[in-house]
Amino acid sequence: MVNIEQLRKKYAEINNSGGGGNSDFLSKFFMMDEGTSVVRVLPAKDEANQEFYAETAIHRLNDKNYHCPRVKDGKCPVCDTYYNMWKEINAIGKETPKGKELQDLARQIKSRKRYYMNVVDRRDNTVKILSVGQKLFGKVLDCFFDEDFGDITDLKEGWDFKIVKDTQGQWPNYDKSAPKPKSSTAGSDAENAIYMDELHDIHGLIKVADYDELKGMMLELEADAKGTHPDILASQTKAPDSDDYMAHLKDLKVD
Repeated sequence: MVNIEQLRKKYAEINNSGGGGNSDFLSKFFMMDEGTSVVRVLPAKDEANQEFYAETAIHRLNDKNYHCPRVKDGKCPVCDTYYNMWKEINAIGKETPKGKELQDLARQIKSRKRYYMNVVDRRDNTVKILSVGQKLFGKVLDCFFDEDFGDITDLKEGWDFKIVKDTQGQWPNYDKSAPKPKSSTAGSDAENAIYMDELHDIHGLIKVADYDELKGMMLELEADAKGTHPDILASQTKAPDSDDYMAHLKDLKVD
């Protein structure tokens, strides 16, 4: 059985180390090959009360990853700062030198969606954690609403999923990723039982960042921005509390 408290501590250690970490822990994650990799997305152990995925949002600050407190309905000073930046960008104009500079800064602190899933790594048939961004996760969700497929996580009648990673320049492209054409069982009855017994607690991976720590980093950012943008971050208008936060950003014409 997974020791959740130990896992959380290790996860925080890795995310706060700028990319280093314990190789035993990292081995639990699925590492994508360039080209084609095949996985089987597994269902949740308690499908009635849990999704097969865990959703979070990551701020990348000072070369470290921080789970946004808004993921668990908390207040986030980074999102507040991001919101204020875009208010100012719209006020001074996107095409002005200051506006362009602020847009670059805003993009650096913007939270980005991340999704965790339990998968069978078809290279060795072990259960790994697959961490993906919004586009690749969308490819997985598409299957559920495609009449040719359906619930690809079904152990008996689901589909293996081909991840096609094609790195073009700086960023990988996953447009060709898709389920295999034919449905199949994930494994034998005995293998499926083992897969479900070895599921990782993907929801336990999400430990939101400390508000005061994030606030301190935003104050440092404010200090660095003095001179060119003396009042941008100081106003600290709170980002909307409603679930419609993205709609508010849309109103600000955020790119």
